[in-house]
Formats: sequence, C-alpha cells, structure tokens
Amino acid sequence: MPKLILVTPDGRQVEHPLGAEPVWIGRSRENGMPITDPRASRRHCRVEPDNGSYRVVDDGSANGTLVNGQLSRRHDLGPGDVIEIGKTRIFFERIDEGRTQELEPPSDPGALERERQNLLRLQRTARAINGELDRSRLFGLLLDHAIDIVRAERGFLIVPKEDGDLEFVASRNFAGDDVEATELEISRSFANRVLETGEAVCAVNAQEDERFRDVASISILGLRSVLCVPLREREDVVGAIYLDNRLARRAFGPDDLRMLDSLADHAAVALRNARLFADNEASRQEVEEAQSRVQDLNARLEQIVRGQSVELEGLRDAFRARKTIETKYQYTEIIGRSPTVLQTLRLLDRVVDSEVPVYIHGESGTGKELVARAIHTHGARKDGPFVSENCAALTETLLESELFGYVRGAFTGADRPRKGLFEMAHRGTLFLDEVGDMSQGMQRKLLRVLQEGEVRPVGGVEPVRVDVRIVSASNRDLREMVSNGEFREDLYYRLRVLQISMPPLRERREDIPLLVSHFHDREARRSGGKPIRLAPGVMDHLMAYDWPGNIRELENECLRMVALSGEVVEADVLSEQIRGHLPSSLPPGRADEVRDLNRLVQAVEVAEIEKALRLCEANKTKAAESLNISRFALQRKLEKYGIELGER
Repeated sequence: MPKLILVTPDGRQVEHPLGAEPVWIGRSRENGMPITDPRASRRHCRVEPDNGSYRVVDDGSANGTLVNGQLSRRHDLGPGDVIEIGKTRIFFERIDEGRTQELEPPSDPGALERERQNLLRLQRTARAINGELDRSRLFGLLLDHAIDIVRAERGFLIVPKEDGDLEFVASRNFAGDDVEATELEISRSFANRVLETGEAVCAVNAQEDERFRDVASISILGLRSVLCVPLREREDVVGAIYLDNRLARRAFGPDDLRMLDSLADHAAVALRNARLFADNEASRQEVEEAQSRVQDLNARLEQIVRGQSVELEGLRDAFRARKTIETKYQYTEIIGRSPTVLQTLRLLDRVVDSEVPVYIHGESGTGKELVARAIHTHGARKDGPFVSENCAALTETLLESELFGYVRGAFTGADRPRKGLFEMAHRGTLFLDEVGDMSQGMQRKLLRVLQEGEVRPVGGVEPVRVDVRIVSASNRDLREMVSNGEFREDLYYRLRVLQISMPPLRERREDIPLLVSHFHDREARRSGGKPIRLAPGVMDHLMAYDWPGNIRELENECLRMVALSGEVVEADVLSEQIRGHLPSSLPPGRADEVRDLNRLVQAVEVAEIEKALRLCEANKTKAAESLNISRFALQRKLEKYGIELGER
C-alpha cells in the first residue's frame, strides 16, 4: 500500500498509509498528518490520489511546499520523492538516501540570470554611492536601489536619536516617490530589535511568524513581509534599512536578505565617507581607508559575477532567440520604445509580480485598459477571468447591481438572480475604469467590499466571499478630488497602493511612427492586403500634431487613412486639424524648445526596418532591396539600433 514516511528532526520515521481519500498535512491537529514545524501553515498541503498515482497539492500555504528542493504548487509523486515543509521532510513510499542531506534547487536559467542581474546592480550601486558625498542624495539613492533589488513596497532609512526614538532620514515607496507623512507608520519593534542587537530580521509572513506574533503593530498596520538590516560602522550599529510589504506574503526570502545585507555593508562605508567629507574633521588617511574597504567589497562582487557568468553561459543558448526590450515580460500589446514608455514597462514588471491594488492615471485614450490587461495577462491570475467596467457609464443604482449582482425579486424586472462582476472576476482581475466618477454612496459600498473581501447582492442577505485583484483607472486627479471632498480618502489609499502614470502621446512623439506602422499592419492583416505607405511630409504632420485624444485619436486617424487612400497616403487625406499643424511647428513647451532630430530619424528608421523585415520574413537581402539600401547598410542599422531578427 502506498505510504508517506515522515522523518522527524531527531531521525525517527513515522509511516502514514495512503488510501482513496486525500491526506491533509499541516500544524492543525485536525489534519490527517499533523506536523509541528513552525514554518508550516495550519492546513499546508494535501496528498491526494490521481488515476492510480498520487500527487501533492499546496493548499495556499504561507511559506510554500517544496518537492525535491523545488517550490511546487502541484506535483505528481514518484517513489523516493521528498516533500519539504520548513525543516520537515516527508518521503513518498520509500526513503531516498541521496535526498537525506540538505537539498539544493536545480539551476534555473531565469533565476540565475535574475541573481546575476541583482549582483550587477549591486556593483553599480556600490560604485554610485561611493562617489556620492551629498548625504540627502545618498540617502535617496540607497533606498531606491534597496527597494529595486528586493522588490519591496516601501523603504525607510532609520537612525536612532539620543532620546531613544527613531528618526526617518529618508523614505521611498514602490514607485520611487517620497512616502507621505500619513504612511510613515512602521513596526518600530522590528527596527528597535535590529538597532539593539545588530542582527538582521526577515519575516516572510509577519502575522503568522512565531517570533513576532505578540507584536501589536504587526496586526494594527497589517504588515505581511518585513526585511530590516543594520548599518554597521566598525562595531557600532549606526542605523538600519527597513523594507516592508503591507499586502503580499513571502515577498522576501533568504536571497533578498543576503543581497540587502551586502548593500548595507557598502552603505555604511559610503555614509561614513559622506559624513567625514561634510565635517571635514577626518584625515585623508581615514577616507582612503574607507574607500579601500569599498574597493575590496567591489572586487569580491566582481569575482562572484565572473563566476556566475561562466555558469550562465552554458544555459543561454536556449534563450538567445528570444527578443526582449529591457523588460522581464514581453508586452507585445504595448507599442513604444520612447524613454517614458520603457520606464512605464519597467515599473509594470514589478507591478505584475505583486498582488496589490493598482491605480492607473492618465488622459483619455492613453491605453489605461491596455495596461490593466497586461497586468492580468502576465500576472499570477492570468488563468482567471479579466472583467472590466466603466464606472462613468452607469448610474449609482445600475452600477451597484452590475458590480454586486442581485437576487430574484430584488426590484421590478429581477425575475432571476444574477451574479455581479465581483463574483465573475473571482480569482481574477476586476478593472474599474473612470473610478473618479463614482458617487459618494457607491464609493462607500466599494470601500466596504475591499475591506471585508465579500459582496452582498442587491436584495440579498448572505454575503459572498470573493478573491479579486482590483485595478482602477481615472483621467481625473483623485488626490485633488480628495482635497475637495469629492472622493473618499480611505478609498483613495485602498485603490492607490501602487500607481502607474500613463504619458500622453504628445510627450512620447517618437513612438508615433511605431504606432502608425502597427495600426496599418493590423488593418492589412484584417483585409489580406499590403500595408499602405505614407507620402513624404505626411509623417511630419502627424509628428507635429498634439493629439488631444492620444492613441485612440491616432488609431482613428489611421483607420481614416486606410479607408480614403490607395497604396500611398497623401497629406490631403489627413483630417483638417492635423493638416493645420505644419511640420515646422514646435512641440508644446517653451518657445525655444525644438525636437531632437536624431531621435525622430531613429524612430522612423526603426519602424520602417522592422516593417520591411516582417514583410520579407526576416530576409535581410529582400528587406534591404525594399528599403532601397544595401544589405551592408541594413546590417549596420540593425546593429546600431539593437534590432534582433525573430525566428525565421
């Protein structure tokens, strides 16, 4: 009969037979196989039958379930496989002696690449802070890099005051902004512990961590993950770097602690250098000694990076053909190469990996729903539904029934019950567009749902639990609306845990050629014809126009070009307001501000080269002929602009 074999820390073996029913494992005594490991959740995982075999399924545990050293949500078990929960090991059917020693997860090219990039970032950070002698800029630089390296939500640089209180010398949030005074509350117990003992603290789920269960501030502030490391100057602790995440569990791990501890070593030396420079009381020898210590740390980092480069080289071949644009995920649905777009995509990388609510701010037509869909598509909820609603399009009564649903007989015409959008979006994402147009009454009802995690259908009595990630958007300034009493402040902070600001098209003009090419290519695929071409001067008109309707207006203009033109678009086909903007007119801004011709030329060349490569199926010779340049000239431009060929 199949069985599980529990190996206790003292070496004893306890067998548990498996049958036709699932066996739950966890700290609760109600489990079929209770364990006492402090890292186990009350109901951690289960082993269940599956067509004659067995599999282990993680039951939403706080610290995860490892199978053969690798984090797994679901894994088919084979003889000798070992399930790890903290330090507890459970073997399936038989004990594999080769797995009784400490297990190491197999090398993963993606994980190894991320670690290597973190080390390189740590190198660059060390070099940057070693050359920064202005204390205020140094503080901000340290926190920006600390948050970026471990993907924290907030960060604080803390030093002890003479009266025993804590002083916040710098603060940052996820998006790189200074933390507002109303958000400066942290777990001072964590910070004081680190400052007093000089030992770093990492809590993957602070509310369930046995070490901090009695700390009142953990529960009051709703903290999930906390990471705090000391800043040491010789033997003295002179401060601490405190990072937390108020919503995500297991946001930090041992690797994050190690990286932040290394950064703290560099930071302490850099802070000492800045203080010595400001005070002008130390000798040159002391400063040189401190710089020498930083150089030693850099040398050690470089040695680690070189070693990882050798290991990574053998794993890269499988990833070379994959085209990237300096981001973790391939946001093919978002068109643009401008600095503002790339900055948004890099921020989106970090937003996607979290589970917290996101607020998207931008003018109408900037692509807010497109970004919301990207967050869902690339995130952990991608297998769940994506549901959207425009809050400005419905009255309060209709919006309430649309979001929360209703029961039969709730109002005239309600002849049968209907699920609301919250229930439809269960285990997925709910996008609320134009949330700033909600009435005060609807704002109050939405806040209750976000606080309690349950909805009550119109006319119903029993609440329904929902698990939904909220992404909201508005073209209005919610902060100003809060100041004017038009929007609830508590709801504002619930929705705006993370914020993404969408740039208007007039601030990313270099993306216009790429967008025009994209829309024309799309229409050509729909009709089965060839993409139309622009006559000389047409693009100049498009680049000079301000586009108050942003990308949506540009898309409509491209559809107009396709409908009214043959193979070539002439300037007289353009809308009157666009023809009225002469190519020689300046972009909005100062009267003496002009456009960067190099960037405009690059944008046009990149768009046309990529179009030619697509139409010629990546054949360089044919693409060069269609562009009326030599193959050698095309190759030089490919290298210059970093354009990679897709799979042939």
